[in-house]
Amino acid sequence: MMKSGLSGWMLAMARTLEDEGINYKDIFNSVGMDPAFLGDSSNRYWQRSMSNLWAAAVAATHDPYFGLRMAAHIRPSTFHVLGYAMSCSSTLGAALQRFTRYAKLVSDSATISLTKEPEVWHLSFNLNTGVPLLPQNIDAVLAGLVAFNRWITGEDTAPEKVQFRHALVGDRGEYEKLFRCPVAFDCEEDSLTFHASDMDRPVLSANEPLAVFLDDMTVQHLANLSGRFSRDVRECLLKQFHFGDTTKSRTAKLMHMTERTLSRRLRDEGTTFRDVLDKLREELAYEYMRDSDATIEHISSQLGFSDASTFSRAFQRWTGRRPSNVRRNLTEHKAQDEESASSTTP
Repeated sequence: MMKSGLSGWMLAMARTLEDEGINYKDIFNSVGMDPAFLGDSSNRYWQRSMSNLWAAAVAATHDPYFGLRMAAHIRPSTFHVLGYAMSCSSTLGAALQRFTRYAKLVSDSATISLTKEPEVWHLSFNLNTGVPLLPQNIDAVLAGLVAFNRWITGEDTAPEKVQFRHALVGDRGEYEKLFRCPVAFDCEEDSLTFHASDMDRPVLSANEPLAVFLDDMTVQHLANLSGRFSRDVRECLLKQFHFGDTTKSRTAKLMHMTERTLSRRLRDEGTTFRDVLDKLREELAYEYMRDSDATIEHISSQLGFSDASTFSRAFQRWTGRRPSNVRRNLTEHKAQDEESASSTTP
């Protein structure tokens, strides 16, 4: 299974690149990642692409502390709905428990283990990306969480200690200045240890009922990650309609995989590329005909067809009806609804 991570995390990287005077769009494009995805925090990038981006960013900045600097740009949107749930948690401890429970929403490569002892809470991080991680990548994860803790509590909280698997990169003082605690390297795990008393610190915007509501949304988003590949294909196709090229080969290229892999992964979900494309076009055709005055010619162009007759034949194959007849029926029903609404208005 190919793994992915939220675009919000990559937005923090983009902002850090900007801080260092580098055009982040050039870096994203250099590894085949669309920077436009950053506009929606619910979008996801493939883990392999994200790993390539990390390598390109570190090479471009020549900054061994690039991961630490990302911490300044971590906000609730970085973690999508989970970030907002953490921001509404009653205490820092409640926020960290949410983070541990739902971390796979941020990256399905991540597994966070929380051990609570009388004096300390211990968080161990395992990022099973399938590719070697740069030190700066894991630096960003641990530093980002610590910075976010400070942001939601409004207090200068610090861990009791920090441990990294990787060897020391650069000056230890840079790490201790950010974490404000002892930092160890060449350890058996990547981890943060907090004093238990800090877990009772209140969160500034605490609203536990809202946090519980957001938990439900987080669970739903996590459920959607299961069998989500066909939805990723739909999203990719939506971006292609404007250019009129909705082929399997182009879709596979944009998703950084071979056509064979694309077909196999869709087959694993019980569908095909043609089925996904046809279903999406059918749904959008009804939407365009119902909610706009666009001509059949314009709709066919919007859906990536070469001409109106090709669209009409496809629509008849899907529905057994001509698009012109459907458009007329939808228009008549809309007029009737509007007339009925106006007659009941006092």
